This record gives sequence, structure tokens and C-alpha cells, in this order.
Amino acid sequence: MRGYYPPYRFRAALDYVVGGYYQKENFREYLERADPPLVFDEDELNPSSIFTAPPYLLERRTPAARPLVVFFEQSKCHACDVLHSGPLNDKDLLKSFANMEVVQLGIWADTPVITPAGKKTTARKWADDLELFYTPTILFFDEQGEEIIRIDSTVRLYRLSKVVLYVLTKAYQAYPNFQRWHTRLRQQQGE
Repeated sequence: MRGYYPPYRFRAALDYVVGGYYQKENFREYLERADPPLVFDEDELNPSSIFTAPPYLLERRTPAARPLVVFFEQSKCHACDVLHSGPLNDKDLLKSFANMEVVQLGIWADTPVITPAGKKTTARKWADDLELFYTPTILFFDEQGEEIIRIDSTVRLYRLSKVVLYVLTKAYQAYPNFQRWHTRLRQQQGE
């Protein structure tokens, strides 16, 4: 890349390299997967029917009926656009998310939130407390509000669906390390 690029396109270039997409497709094809971007407005996030509407009362001190997944995103985020135009368009994955409470928060937003621990805060402050640095970041919590796993990188359908399976089957109780569980699962499936 030469010259000035808006932050959105520059971040897309970084995601392209870090995610290893350059090994399978050229940069133009990568950009086109989310082009036109799903959202152009400054403060809007990519919409999806899986997200719970506010108010965001995520408190889990009394165990909830379902696990919780929180998507921290931002506008003008190529990786967020790719997530929404790719994995979050998969019908099987969307069916799996129906077994969870699914929330989308803007990482820079002052949206009121009650965290799983019962703390009143804002999305921005909570993201800061969680030391989030990348969008999208996807956090999975159990019914008691304990964080199980987070994905803070560009994610493809295969990995996201395996993480959802890990959470929904409660495999984290026997395998606190996702990678060990995934290796074991692959061995059992003969992969």
C-alpha cells in the first residue's frame, strides 16, 4: 500500500496480512467480500436479528437459563463487516446462537450495561476493564457469568462454530483449554 488510506481500509489491510488471507486471495477480493460495507454511518454497527435489544441487563449472579455471548464491534470495521457477511450468515451457526443470549455492543459507545458480575457501567468502560483492543471481540460467558473464552481476532466460520460448540456442550468443564479440546475432537472425528 502506498499513500494515505482511511483508517477503515488500512485496518482491513492489517487484517488481510495478520489473518493470512493473502495466501488464498488477493487484497481486492478480500475487500470485496464486505463491499459495499454493510454500514457507512459513523455510529452504526452491523445489524443482525440474533442480537438482543437493550436494555443490556447481563447480570448473572443468579444463574441465567442460557450462556451469554457479547460481540464488541465498531463502525467502519472491515473485520466486523467480514464477520457479518460471512460467519453470521450461516444458518446452522445462527441456529446455535438461538441457544444463547447474544448481545452486540459498540466498543466506544456510552451504552448503559449491567455486566455479568452485576456492575453498572457503559459498553466503553466495560471494554476498557476487559482490556479489549480489537474489533470484533467476541466474549462467551457461562450461565453464572464466568468468562469461558474470547475471540479477539478475525474469525472464520469453522473456528466460530467450534467455539460455539465448545460453549454449548459445556466442554470447557472437562477441557478448560479450547485448543486441547479441539485437538481431542479432531482426533475423535479422524481429522
